[in-house]
Amino acid sequence: MKEFIDPSHHVVVLQRGDELHEQLQLYARNHTLTSAWVGALGATSRVTVGLYRTEEREYTWKEFEGLYEILSLSGNLSWVDGEPFWHIHGVFSGEDFQAVGGHVKELIVGATCELFITPLDIPMTRIFDDETGLKLLS
Repeated sequence: MKEFIDPSHHVVVLQRGDELHEQLQLYARNHTLTSAWVGALGATSRVTVGLYRTEEREYTWKEFEGLYEILSLSGNLSWVDGEPFWHIHGVFSGEDFQAVGGHVKELIVGATCELFITPLDIPMTRIFDDETGLKLLS
């Protein structure tokens, strides 16, 4: 992991084989981030994305393996039960140039992943919401 930091922004570069959430968890802890916004682009060799089905209160997951361009990743950092929680959505395109996307459960970096992290001074936490079955910002 490479990082470039100025007073209000962090640029983080992940390497081939890195898992996105694992690296972001480490980064949040190592830099004591209270909350943040993140955007990224790059390439992935495997990504699992999902769609939350509100009636069933569960995700439907689909894995895509092979080289995919990361067209866009966006999300935020909050805290759940004292642990960093990254909520990330993404759009990806494979060799057929068709876009797929959703809530990102797992992402393995294929070539590089360049993240732009904006730390926030707003402490954000999530708590379970009975109506949706999700942990929402509180």
